Amino acid sequence: MAATDVQDDVSERNADFWDELCGTQLARQLGITDNSPASLRRFDAWYFDFYPYLVEHIPFHDMRGKDVLEVGLGYGTVSQRIAEAGARYCGLDIAAGPVAMANHRLRLLGLPEGAVRGSILEAPFADATFDCVVAIGCLHHTGDLKRAIDEAHRLLRPGGKLVFMVYYAYSWRRWRQSFAETRSLLLRELRGHRGVAGLGDARQRAAYDVNAEGDAAPHTDWISRRSLRHLCARFGRFESRLENFDAMRSPLTRERLMAARVPRLLGLDLYATATK
Repeated sequence: MAATDVQDDVSERNADFWDELCGTQLARQLGITDNSPASLRRFDAWYFDFYPYLVEHIPFHDMRGKDVLEVGLGYGTVSQRIAEAGARYCGLDIAAGPVAMANHRLRLLGLPEGAVRGSILEAPFADATFDCVVAIGCLHHTGDLKRAIDEAHRLLRPGGKLVFMVYYAYSWRRWRQSFAETRSLLLRELRGHRGVAGLGDARQRAAYDVNAEGDAAPHTDWISRRSLRHLCARFGRFESRLENFDAMRSPLTRERLMAARVPRLLGLDLYATATK
């Protein structure tokens, strides 16, 4: 199968898989059964409480009056916060469900619908359209992380920022669940390899993202700091930090565990800001 056919297949399966909003199962656990303002506030409160560091990485405080593109919309929590920050919001998702949710939230705020369906691999926007691109937990699912990063670079104005999260290749979870592959990647990187860890089998992908039927996300990449910096070489500046950690047998609460040093070394998620 030609490379373009493989990518088309991944994109088609992504559009189907992610039509179920990322966060749907969490909403059910929280007893949320509708998309009313009260239910959405309840979901969002849990979300930002569980991921408190998001406000440190996403520059909500600096978005007023700026053109901001969000890629990968999920349940729309970040979408709404960006819009509430006073940005000129635009959303992009390969699936219809997240686009509908983001636009629903914008309508509740009395704002025009700004989310559209499409792929970041072929973003339907002109060069230098945005001051900021935000992509939390999305680009590693596209099937072509480098191309997604390059498209974000194209869309940004000079001085603009790509703020994104991808899965870390050397997390505690990866060492525990995929030791041989993780060790192999480390050895290849020591010999000069720069790139993603690879697709991974369904078991590995299911450890990160599943739908209501228990199916794994169609495509997932993992990457190291060094390789991610390499993929962002076209940007003038690159910063990254690890966040999040697996639940483990520990007397520490999640709050204390997250404040410890371990997530900075073996965290699940690699947050990066690349400035054009």
